[in-house]
Amino acid sequence: MYATRKTDVRAVAQASQMEHQILDHVKQALRVTLEWKAPSISLPRKMSSVQFTMKSFARHLRRMLELEERDGYLAVVLEEKPNLDSRIRRLQRDHRTFLKRLDELEPSIASLVALPEQDFEFVCSQISELLDNVDQHDVAEIELLQDTLLHDEGGEGG
Repeated sequence: MYATRKTDVRAVAQASQMEHQILDHVKQALRVTLEWKAPSISLPRKMSSVQFTMKSFARHLRRMLELEERDGYLAVVLEEKPNLDSRIRRLQRDHRTFLKRLDELEPSIASLVALPEQDFEFVCSQISELLDNVDQHDVAEIELLQDTLLHDEGGEGG
């Protein structure tokens, strides 16, 4: 039974790792688009590209957060290591914050191509900040998973 549970934990962690890799690719594409130094004549094209890539990022981020919450890797970690409760709660708060920020950005993203340049640049700065926050969150999640799966509890050998 314990070996099966350990296998389940590893399977969930592997699925989560794969989803993180996909999300990382989308984040990189979004960053490239945000950093594009478009002359004013091609600004509408940049706006359209940011809008398209941001929609993809939002879909993938929501999917990633749902996977972590629904498929329970956080619950599994809590079960395996109850002493990590405060770190798990912090990650769950991050999830709620990210979803709220996506909801807040959604109207701006929907009207992105119609925004004046100054407003567009402000929205881009908000997106960049969100990306940075997600990156910090990802590091904390990886550390949590490593602490859960790789930390030796001892008790064997001498």
